[in-house]
Amino acid sequence: MTAPPTQVGVRAEVRTPSSQKRAPSLSMNVRHAAAWSMGSTILFKILGITATAIVARILSRQDFGAFAVATTVFTIVSALGGSGLTTSITRADFRVGDIAPTMWTFSLGTNVLVAAALVLFARPIAAGLGAPNGAAPIRVMAIVTILDGLSAVPTAQLVRDFKQSKIFLAGLISFIPSTTVLIFLAKSGDGAMAFAWSRVVGTAIVCIVILISVPKRYMPGISRSGLSVLYHFGIPFTLATLVGYVLQNVDYALVGRLMGPLILGTYVVAFNAASWSSSLLAGALGAVAVSAFSRVMHDRERLMDAITDGVRIVVLIAAPMAALEMVLSRPLVLTLYGPHWAAASEPLAILTLYGLISIVCLLFSQMLAALGQSKFILIVQVLWLVALAPAMALGVHADGIVGAASAHVFVIVPIVLPCYLIALKRATGVRVSALVKVSLPALVAAAMAGAIAWLLMQSFRSPVVQLFVGGAAGTLFYLAATAPQLIIVIGRRKIRHPAVLGFLRIYYHAGRSLGLRMGPPPRHARRIGRRHIRDYRKYT
Repeated sequence: MTAPPTQVGVRAEVRTPSSQKRAPSLSMNVRHAAAWSMGSTILFKILGITATAIVARILSRQDFGAFAVATTVFTIVSALGGSGLTTSITRADFRVGDIAPTMWTFSLGTNVLVAAALVLFARPIAAGLGAPNGAAPIRVMAIVTILDGLSAVPTAQLVRDFKQSKIFLAGLISFIPSTTVLIFLAKSGDGAMAFAWSRVVGTAIVCIVILISVPKRYMPGISRSGLSVLYHFGIPFTLATLVGYVLQNVDYALVGRLMGPLILGTYVVAFNAASWSSSLLAGALGAVAVSAFSRVMHDRERLMDAITDGVRIVVLIAAPMAALEMVLSRPLVLTLYGPHWAAASEPLAILTLYGLISIVCLLFSQMLAALGQSKFILIVQVLWLVALAPAMALGVHADGIVGAASAHVFVIVPIVLPCYLIALKRATGVRVSALVKVSLPALVAAAMAGAIAWLLMQSFRSPVVQLFVGGAAGTLFYLAATAPQLIIVIGRRKIRHPAVLGFLRIYYHAGRSLGLRMGPPPRHARRIGRRHIRDYRKYT
């Protein structure tokens, strides 16, 4: 009988001889993988924002709109490829050798078919979305689809083994060449094609590095176990992924069709800026969530702790970023993109709220995927799309891009979030009240930080000063208000210093007295006193 999997967030206490090196625990692997993923996302997001800000001053908004159409088509259609199929490889309850050849075959095969469809139907698709000049970038993006099919299985292997450092290295190596191509072609007057070819160069380099980095490479093949996993999990999850991509891009399609590429370019700027915090966490969740939660799915107590800790950490990170970005949306747009993009500030504030809620929904979907509940995910995604499409059309007709942004919030709050909570409760039995309690401290602190940033911002006229002063003040307040919570969540098993423990003891009991779910207290936090301080000093 195999030993039960290690709890997410809890160090495995395995006795090993002193001569042997202790194997990293699941907790350590998850933290390292999430840190690598979030760090790489932050770095590449900053670099990407810088490159986009430079190119935005070179290209016209029509060029941005044309590439937005190409990206929309590519993202939606490529969901039919291998990314959803190979997610099953990241689940710890499946053996890689049994399913990898089958996933490799279907992944590359479907991606080749998708690439052919992009080439053949690029012109009518682009014309139908209101940007005929987007046909050429769509054809170029077909190359990216094939490259993604080649690297899908190796990437899933690295994700399964928490080797995000190698994925980061691949992205880092590819960034400079792809950015160089982007800026060079933009200055040469290639417009939207600059983005498309830079994506091809970056994806090709990433593919090569990942193929070199993977510990074992599999050849195409078909197996009965692989087909079974494909039917019960891979296909429903792929369909859910496809619907998810449609959800992420249906607003682009409607705005481009109803209002033209010029307004679409403004909306794209707003949506991209609003997705900073959600994309940061989405990368980390994609890197660790399925693999980590699948390792504790058979232990109810550990699973409940993992779910509440996951919600707590996601809200702790996402809430302040969303609150500050909502308040500072106008100075943010004016500082980074220039005055001619000022119209993006109002939809940006609304879309930031949507981003906060959507990242929580993404966490729930990753939990359900780890538990093998891909059909639940598909049902919720389809319901989301059915509600969003007409709401988006009404919003665009009523208030342009502001109405489009508002439609996201009006659908996700009363419909999507409750559906995910119901699905998660049915699958795990977790109480919704417990999830609310672990989220409440961060939400309150984030709201107060946003209010402080807004008040200070009113004292200045310069957008740069408003952004710096308001952002700095709000961030400092939030860190001061939630630092004990972060320490308790991240380092509760490693904290030993008596002064820190004494401070956390006060914070812990204050939160419990208010009815908040603070999680397990740090070691000795309940009973620290003079004797423990004396013992600690004697030991040190």
